[in-house]
Amino acid sequence: MIASLSGKIQYKNQHNLIVDVNGVGYSVLVNSITLNSLGTIGDEVSLITYLDVKEDSLILFGFLDILSFELFKYLISVNGVGAKSALALLDLDQPEALMRAIQQERVNVLNQASGIGKKTAERIVLELRDKLGNLVYIEGAENISANSAQEYQGTQDVWDALESLGYKSIQIQKIIPQLDSNLEVSEQIRQALKLLQK
Repeated sequence: MIASLSGKIQYKNQHNLIVDVNGVGYSVLVNSITLNSLGTIGDEVSLITYLDVKEDSLILFGFLDILSFELFKYLISVNGVGAKSALALLDLDQPEALMRAIQQERVNVLNQASGIGKKTAERIVLELRDKLGNLVYIEGAENISANSAQEYQGTQDVWDALESLGYKSIQIQKIIPQLDSNLEVSEQIRQALKLLQK
């Protein structure tokens, strides 16, 4: 699976981007916010990518930061929200603002996205409003690039493990910054459990 790309911008137009990686051009779909944040043709770019596999196509979606990438994955987990609809949702605003809209049940904001009707927007709110805490409260998540995604994934794994043990987001968010990110995930979980039991 193609998890990230680093190379030169060869082409950009609307939502489409071609990234030249050592002579191979990869076509990547990005939202307009991402596209407007990129440089011009010939500039270097690093993207975290998601490969959408269908029977008749393989489509790469690109993101500048891990927060947008993770939110995209949450969105496509909702029944009725495809990858292109999720990208349209990410076009509405910065990921933090979109997450707040979901948590505050602002359906009228979500159904402004192309392909998202009222019923789908309500389903997004219902399924995701209580699941986004681990994204909202990880400090600096919006600045994590493709190069440091592995460290973030460790934090995500710790968060998921603690949630599966029954701990609430409000509890987890307080102790995550105290963990030693140099430790293995299993050791971080042990460290977290000690802190939570104090």
